[in-house]
Amino acid sequence: MKVLSKYNSNEFKGFDWLDFDYLPNSKGFKFEIYSKWTEDPVAQSIVHFYLLFREFLYNIKVKPFGQNSKWGDFCIDTWDLESDKYDYSHENKEEPTASYLAMLQDSDVEPHYTGFCVCENWDKFLYIALHCIMSHNAPYSMMFYEPKNEFVFYFHHSGSLGIYYKELNNGVKSIINKAKEENLEITNTNDDRIFHIH
Repeated sequence: MKVLSKYNSNEFKGFDWLDFDYLPNSKGFKFEIYSKWTEDPVAQSIVHFYLLFREFLYNIKVKPFGQNSKWGDFCIDTWDLESDKYDYSHENKEEPTASYLAMLQDSDVEPHYTGFCVCENWDKFLYIALHCIMSHNAPYSMMFYEPKNEFVFYFHHSGSLGIYYKELNNGVKSIINKAKEENLEITNTNDDRIFHIH
């Protein structure tokens, strides 16, 4: 079974208000969510993902960070510094890169693909991708886009989550309320309205 499927549609092409050169310069709002425990940041991040985003799962589109980033370049050890060449064969890689590249191959997502994907198996995708992020094999998280409520989020190797959004709509408020219910710390925001949401 495929873990990912290409999203071959012109209906969604991302958010033009995001600034990938420097995310804080984006023309929207942001906040970060931190947890109280970090013994297993992969497991912790998966728990928080489902807690905060379960209602949005069927809308989320996933893409490597940036406008034209290739899926195969997610892990830095696909690039050989000395030869300045890329090698996307999972047979020659250590974990978790090998599992990531095998997942792409099994999902028919070519390493040079730069478009969006939808997730068919969140458990497996998160387990593999988060191990790449938490082990620093991937320098950046994937970006998870929710077109209907116009927000995007990403994981940090510390186990925290960053969220950027265009408007403080009901979808974003739902995430904030769930984080508050779980006593997760909301910080690094440029929108003080979030502290007054009930």
